[in-house]
Amino acid sequence: MLSPYTVLDLTGGRGDLASMLLGDMGANVIKIEPPGGSAGRREPPFMEGGLEPERSLNFFAFNRNKQGITLDLESEAGRNALRALVKEADFLFESGQPKKLDSIGLGFDELKNINPKIIHVAISPYGWDGPHSDYAASDLTIAAMGGPMSVQGVRERAPLRISVPQVWLHTGAEAATAALTAHALMIQTGEAQFVDVSAQTAMIATMLSATSAHAIQGTDYQRAGALLQLGQASIPLVFQCADGYAVIAPTGPTLAVIVHWFVEEGLVPESWISGEDWPTYHFRLLQGQPISYPLDEVLEAVTKLAIRYTKSQLLERGLAEGVSLAPVNSVGDLAGFKQLEERGYWLTAPLPNGQEAQVPGLVVRMTETPMSVRSWAPTLDEHNNDVLGSVLGMSKEEISLASGVDAG
Repeated sequence: MLSPYTVLDLTGGRGDLASMLLGDMGANVIKIEPPGGSAGRREPPFMEGGLEPERSLNFFAFNRNKQGITLDLESEAGRNALRALVKEADFLFESGQPKKLDSIGLGFDELKNINPKIIHVAISPYGWDGPHSDYAASDLTIAAMGGPMSVQGVRERAPLRISVPQVWLHTGAEAATAALTAHALMIQTGEAQFVDVSAQTAMIATMLSATSAHAIQGTDYQRAGALLQLGQASIPLVFQCADGYAVIAPTGPTLAVIVHWFVEEGLVPESWISGEDWPTYHFRLLQGQPISYPLDEVLEAVTKLAIRYTKSQLLERGLAEGVSLAPVNSVGDLAGFKQLEERGYWLTAPLPNGQEAQVPGLVVRMTETPMSVRSWAPTLDEHNNDVLGSVLGMSKEEISLASGVDAG
């Protein structure tokens, strides 16, 4: 699909996903790192027995389908090599401090003079202008300043951080989408474009329903944790089962089905089945209208039911009877999840430490232009000779000067 195109990836861990997505679509992606390796190589978690600079599982996860080279952009030889690559490239991604490339004579104005069709994508915490544009930031601080942290947890306690870092993944996905959109326009106009991607606004976009509610109602979303707020009633959504937890929304459509399970298990009398208009139960509860069975008795029945089933049993029975019950899957659960197995989602990857691991595959399937994994993350400067030598025609001495490492 994107096989005719070349992507230059200068991101330091904060934009790896963006170029990886284009690589999955077939683009030729060249990961360009400083001589000591990008910041992404120092991101945990780390693989056991791995040697520096190849220990980072995070780097391994988000740099498949890329060739890897090093360039010393502090040297004129390194900058000239980048200029030569830009001349033949279609996209350039970066994630340094705003205008860092400008300071060394490689900003957008110069890049578009070299290549009038280049799409230059700059990923930064707050964007390239405004009073915070030069502020340092982390995944945690962006989650806080972007808003999502404000709706995590319960209102009685302080907001919670998002356990698994999400900021740069959302930002990377937005950057990839914006890059392809800019390129589609370039095909029509023939003009280069600079794409300014703010991580803060990418995170705000993940909570559009909350921002819309504030605009309409004048109040913020209230943190509810694993509770559903219906009027004055707080209804739990997560219940302990025999081997973990499952999501069971005790609202009308669900209760209309599982009330039969209550009776089968001897948790309530058979009269419960016909003694309540279950499909409308939660509406009447919300509106303060009469209900036949108090909410606490219903929740007690759900709690006692859930603990008698495993997560898998709840899922399978729910699927069979048309009610949505979801196991709270751990990563270990996902590795053996039948749906993912049958779709061939998981792939086996050789790790740099000599071991193999089951890793996530492709998110999207396309019938005419299938995505693919053709290679795993490159080792540091693995393709210096291939790219700088074979493609640019540089000698070993020139490669050493440009890359900052011995060309061998």
